[in-house]
Amino acid sequence: MKHGFGIIGAGGIADVHARAIQAITGTGPAGIYDTDPARSSSFGHRYSCRIFESPDDLCRDPDIDVVCICTPAGHHLEPALRAISEGKHCIIEKPLEITLERCDMIIEAGIKNNVIVSGIFPMRFSDVNKELRKAIDADRFGKFVLGDVYVKWFRNQAYYNEVKWRGSISDGGGGAVMNQGIHSVDLLQWFMGKVDSVCAFTSSPGHVDIEVEDTAVAALKFSNGALGVIEASTAVNPGFFRKIEILGTKGSVVLEEEVIKTWEFAEELNDDQMVRDRFSGTHTSGGGVSDPKAISDEGHIRQFLDITEAIDARRKPAIDAVEARKAVELVLAIYESAAKNRIIYL
Repeated sequence: MKHGFGIIGAGGIADVHARAIQAITGTGPAGIYDTDPARSSSFGHRYSCRIFESPDDLCRDPDIDVVCICTPAGHHLEPALRAISEGKHCIIEKPLEITLERCDMIIEAGIKNNVIVSGIFPMRFSDVNKELRKAIDADRFGKFVLGDVYVKWFRNQAYYNEVKWRGSISDGGGGAVMNQGIHSVDLLQWFMGKVDSVCAFTSSPGHVDIEVEDTAVAALKFSNGALGVIEASTAVNPGFFRKIEILGTKGSVVLEEEVIKTWEFAEELNDDQMVRDRFSGTHTSGGGVSDPKAISDEGHIRQFLDITEAIDARRKPAIDAVEARKAVELVLAIYESAAKNRIIYL
C-alpha cells in the first residue's frame, strides 16, 4: 500500500527520516512543517515536498496518512496529538516524550483513535543486534551476570550554543542520557529485561551554560537478578565508539557499535565462527562519536519498513509507543536517583 508521509520539525533528524522515506517509497516525504519558515522552505526544496504553513494543515491533508514527529523532545506531545486526532499514524523520534505523563497521553490517544504510534529506536534493527537477541532467546548465556552500556562521546561547546534546546531541560528533557544514551538504554533493556532499581550520579564537567547533564553513571539491578552499568557522556574527548556488554555464566558478547569484539559461549555452535567473521570488520560509520551527523540511515530505513508493514497488516510494529516508553522510564529514574541521592525502585 502506498503511504504519504508528512514531517513536523525540520531539524537535523528530519533529514534522516526523509532519506528513510525516500528509501522505502522511492519518492520521499509529501510535506513538511517547521516553526521556522526558512527552515521549512529549505527542507521542502531539498526534498521536493509541499511546505505547510501550520501543523494543522499538514495533519488534515488527505494525501498524508503517516506523520513523523521530529521536533525537540519536549515538544513531541502537541503535534503527535494533533496528528493522531486526525487519524494519522505517528512515528515519533526518540525519546517518545520527556515525562511519563506526556508519554501516556500519546499512548492513550493512539489507542482511542485506533492508529499506530511508534517510537524510533533503530539500533534494534541492526543485523548484529538481532543476532545477539537470537542468542539470548536461545538461552545461550545461562544466567545473566552483567549488562553494561557505554556511550562516551564528545560534543563541543558550539553543539549546545548553536541549538539551545540541547541544553534545556524543558525542551530536551535531559542531556547525555536522554539525548545520546537513550538508544543504548533501550537496547540494554531489550537484551536484559526490565530494570528493578537504579542508583545514579550526574554532572556537567565539559560544558557551560547548559541545564542538562553531559555525564552520567548509573548502577542497575535487573528483574532477573543481574547487575549492570550505564555510562553516558558528551564531554569525553575525542569520543569513543558505543559499547555494549552482555555477560552470563555460559557466554559473553561484547559489541562496539556494529563490530563484535567478543562472541564466546561455553557451547560452541557451528554458526558462531560465521557470526564472528561477519561482524568482526571495521566500523561502517562514525557512530556519532564526535559528529552527531555521522550516523547510518539503515536502522531508520528498516524501522520505517516495519512500521509501514504493520500499518498494512494492521498489527503492532516492533516498537510501539508502549515499548518506547520503557526507555524514558529508566532515564527518568536515573535522573531522579541523581537528584535525590538515593536508590530509585521502578
